[in-house]
Amino acid sequence: MVQIGNKGLFTTTRNPELFDDLFRQYSKPLFYYAAKFVDDEAARDIVQDVFAKLWSDQTITIRQSLNALLFTMVRNSCLQQLEKQKVRNKYFESAKLKLQEEELRFYMEEKTSLLEQELENKLNEVLGNLPDRCRQVFTMSRFENKKNKEIAAELDISIKAVEKQITKALATIRTEMKDYLPLLLFLSGHLFEN
Repeated sequence: MVQIGNKGLFTTTRNPELFDDLFRQYSKPLFYYAAKFVDDEAARDIVQDVFAKLWSDQTITIRQSLNALLFTMVRNSCLQQLEKQKVRNKYFESAKLKLQEEELRFYMEEKTSLLEQELENKLNEVLGNLPDRCRQVFTMSRFENKKNKEIAAELDISIKAVEKQITKALATIRTEMKDYLPLLLFLSGHLFEN
């Protein structure tokens, strides 16, 4: 399973094509989401501002999923916009509740972006084709967060053998997923950490 936890989303790759793909995929749903609470012009501005911040702010961290991050950023901007407009208190509270309900519904449906789903499927396919021991070592290292020493002890092999299997798995992933590499580094940079 692809795990997400990256700081400074575009600082390592600075890939405009990846950014364009993300904008194309998310801008329309984010606009419709924002337009439920602010007028169309404000909704467009909010979505553009969110993507500008996503590109430029090197401190942004994805904790759960890119979907959750983007929708949270848009929600917060909508709330700020409503406050700025000094909307009557009753309407503001009602809009705030509606935003919270939408957010809850969004999380409950556990939507995963098409890009993340495609990446996860491809990564699982590549991992599934690795030799058994190689896949086992890599999974323990990257998805169970075990240290090389722990893996070596558990599997009764040397630490060098563990390192060799991880290196082999990484080389295979880089080769087999070369077309996905910028997205993989962006969403799952932890896979490539030493």
